[in-house]
Amino acid sequence: MKGISSTKNYGLFFFFIFSIAIVFLGRTPANGVIRYPFSYIFEPVYFVGNSLGSSVFSWGRALVDASSYISEYKDMQKEIIKVKAENEEKILNYQEYESLKYHSSMLLDERKYIEGTVLKYFDKGDIQINIGKEEGVKDGNVVSIGRVFIGVISEVDAKGSLVRLPNNSASNFEAIIVDSNIDIGIEKRLDNFIKSTGVVKGEVNGIVIENMGVNSTVSDGDVVILRDERVGDLYILGTLVGVSKNPASTSKSAVVSPVFDYSNLLTVFVRIK
Repeated sequence: MKGISSTKNYGLFFFFIFSIAIVFLGRTPANGVIRYPFSYIFEPVYFVGNSLGSSVFSWGRALVDASSYISEYKDMQKEIIKVKAENEEKILNYQEYESLKYHSSMLLDERKYIEGTVLKYFDKGDIQINIGKEEGVKDGNVVSIGRVFIGVISEVDAKGSLVRLPNNSASNFEAIIVDSNIDIGIEKRLDNFIKSTGVVKGEVNGIVIENMGVNSTVSDGDVVILRDERVGDLYILGTLVGVSKNPASTSKSAVVSPVFDYSNLLTVFVRIK
């Protein structure tokens, strides 16, 4: 082991002496003889090292630029989200305003209504609203927007209620069908304009109306109006779509397209008097 150590020491000593000799020779007139062979040997090493250094610098700069781009992108995302949120709030406010304006224009003076906010829509045909017994809401109260029927209160607690919609399988009402040109807000006697009567039922895929007169002149686009003792007043439900044309049938049926998309309701009104 001592022999190996001493050999290493001698090697370092001779390398040191060799390096000094090269330096001094480089300062003599014979420096070209030494410089050119060494430059020939080490220039490729210098070139490769320089290239690698430039590549590393370029990659480092690219990473710095990429991090700044990522930061800018995240800032842009935050700004876009903020703008979208502001726009959505404006849309919601506008829709609520339209709902209030529509309801007020069609309001029956002798009735008393309480405004409620829709909290949740259920696929089975219900919506949850934020008013309940504390506001005077009771089971069976009619829920509407203006003269458009929305549903009936089916469950109520102190601070909230559940509204059963017409597309709920437990819903069924008597209805009449009139021409779309009839304005029930103006006409006080609709009997002369009734095309047929029928029964409105909720189903999984929507609302249907059955038992319309087989010889009636009902057609797509006619207006369906609820005239049911449990509702108390005349309320618009929607329009006929896809009236059956089977001559062998004893009655006609159709789908009812509601005035409002129940899943997008924001504000409704509960009739408490």
